[in-house]
Amino acid sequence: MTRHRDETLAARGAGGGPRRVTSAADRRARQACAATPLSLPHSDHEGYLIKELQQRLRTQIEARIRAKGLWMSFPHSVVLMSLQENPGLSGAQLARRNSVTAQTMNGLLMPLETKGLIERRPDPENARILKCYLKPLGQRWLKQGAGEAAAVFEQMLGKLSERERTEFRQILRRCIDALQSPDNERGADGRKPGRSTRFVARNQR
Repeated sequence: MTRHRDETLAARGAGGGPRRVTSAADRRARQACAATPLSLPHSDHEGYLIKELQQRLRTQIEARIRAKGLWMSFPHSVVLMSLQENPGLSGAQLARRNSVTAQTMNGLLMPLETKGLIERRPDPENARILKCYLKPLGQRWLKQGAGEAAAVFEQMLGKLSERERTEFRQILRRCIDALQSPDNERGADGRKPGRSTRFVARNQR
């Protein structure tokens, strides 16, 4: 009886509730937060710098594209790039690849189709699925937009050596890979999403 009581108490936290299961990634994150000085200026925080860089890239690329008479926004150009690399993707596939909802992706595809940059064709195996393809006009606009984007990236990286550029890409890739690790697929309670969560995710595709 005493042994059972001791085991029960050991399985409970300080507040008497069940002890929260934490992953290795959670523990490392807490250690990193504890080691980070609270006096770190907001403008020096990695999250702020990443957001600021992304926003400036997007703003300058869009400004250059529109200066050439192209109405495309940055998300529109990303869709065209995705279709150039992978012709025949459906709207749902494009949405997942770009981390947006199917409704948002459909809002991007409609003007591209209306203006003749892409076309959507029924899948031969499932007519309810529409596959997207670049049309010649879309390919021309993408080429022009890519040229403007390249100029912005060159402006950003122009003062870095080839070695620094390589290191920069490697660091970015490592950061992305770290957030795609299995540990980050778990919920706050340390468990993987259950059947109901997977069902909701599957029906949102």
